[in-house]
Amino acid sequence: MACSQPLQDVATIMVEAGMRPAEVCSMKRRNVHLDKDYVFIPHGKTKAARRKVHLSQKAAEVLRRRLEKVEGEFVFPGTRGGKDPNKPIIKLNNAHNNAIVRAGVDRFRLYDLRHTFATRAAEAGVDIMTLAALLGHSRIQTVMRYAHPTEEHQFNAVKKIEAYRAARG
Repeated sequence: MACSQPLQDVATIMVEAGMRPAEVCSMKRRNVHLDKDYVFIPHGKTKAARRKVHLSQKAAEVLRRRLEKVEGEFVFPGTRGGKDPNKPIIKLNNAHNNAIVRAGVDRFRLYDLRHTFATRAAEAGVDIMTLAALLGHSRIQTVMRYAHPTEEHQFNAVKKIEAYRAARG
């Protein structure tokens, strides 16, 4: 809530869809398919990074609202004040740092929102292969650096194991 726009929308999409900051910032109107709830990412450093990113309702609503307002090909137009619809936004560092100060929270990188997405997905039971595909990773080893199960989740996992063993006798 301490974020200014467009940071608030970028952050929401990152944490809801697991997209990289550059993927969100360079998103083009023609790659957003709200009728089917996905965004196509046409470029990336690996083949796996080029993918369809399926959208949560919240992420889709943010994009729907932006597409109604922006002009030009970029969903997040660049330059000061987003006044050039033909260039993507490049930097959100100052807006991010100011939001952290306003919110009074510990410092974190904007990219950490992608880790939050991965952690939530893992805790919700999403398997590692699917999570790798969602994040656009070509190797599951990379996913291991993104998902950080909380202590509570680990505690609950042990309780599930105990319940499973008890049920088996």
